[in-house]
Amino acid sequence: MRAVARAEVDSSRVLHALAEPHRASIVRLLVDEQLAVKQLVAATGMTQPLVSHHLKVLREAALVESTVCGGLTVYRMRADTLSVLAARLTGMAAKASRTSAVKPC
Repeated sequence: MRAVARAEVDSSRVLHALAEPHRASIVRLLVDEQLAVKQLVAATGMTQPLVSHHLKVLREAALVESTVCGGLTVYRMRADTLSVLAARLTGMAAKASRTSAVKPC
């Protein structure tokens, strides 16, 4: 796996991908372990085509990647993408905390 460069992470695309409830449930499963599509279907109750669609969106946002293992496609989270997003949000929070004090007009 090639580490994603900070400039390569499209925060809007990542946040959009994470905002959808079905994709968020897939992400919650994948942060704990690598899973095959069949396992994600069983765990989420979604159909295989729907899981595959959501995995495509997550892959395009650089949130997941896959490996073929024994004929199964196994997905895992891209921790590097999450780290870049976390760093950006932490930076925004730090700036906001400096400017959020109410000043008299």
